[in-house]
Amino acid sequence: MSLYAPLGCLEVAFRNSLHEGLSVLKGTSAWYDLNPAWLSSRELDAIKAAKAELVKNNRPLDPGRIVAGLNFGFWTSLVSRSYEQVIWPALLKSVFPHMTRSLRTRHRVAERMHQVRNLRNRVFHHEPIWRWRDLPQKYSELKEAIGWFEPALLRILPGAHVFDEIHSRGPASFEVDVQ
Repeated sequence: MSLYAPLGCLEVAFRNSLHEGLSVLKGTSAWYDLNPAWLSSRELDAIKAAKAELVKNNRPLDPGRIVAGLNFGFWTSLVSRSYEQVIWPALLKSVFPHMTRSLRTRHRVAERMHQVRNLRNRVFHHEPIWRWRDLPQKYSELKEAIGWFEPALLRILPGAHVFDEIHSRGPASFEVDVQ
């Protein structure tokens, strides 16, 4: 539970920052609808599914709703090598404004976002992670990635201190409750 807020914060910060950057780069907040399409068929299918869900729920197809309807896997796919020359030379600084300049590469971002996505999927699918030896490091990397967007998010993140407290108590203190 102590990882839900930071993971959610990162997901929303990443999605919103990338959406803003793409809107400026492509000249429209509906960058996903441009013709000719610059997105791969997999990403176009995800957009189509997000739109279909909105139509099914009688919601307007405005960019904010479509963007919010796309999952974290969609957003992390946009940092893959296939988009290296398509969007990343122009977007790295604007999407990750507080990332150290010497570290700011598409490859580093992709690596980190895929690691975070793996952690996120384990946590959100309620899989046991408490015995991961590198969990404190993963939490530290998660916080660092949040800071790439806006360091102030770390100060206002609800319960940001809770992970360290829970982790320090160890899994034995929770095993009885879980069983």
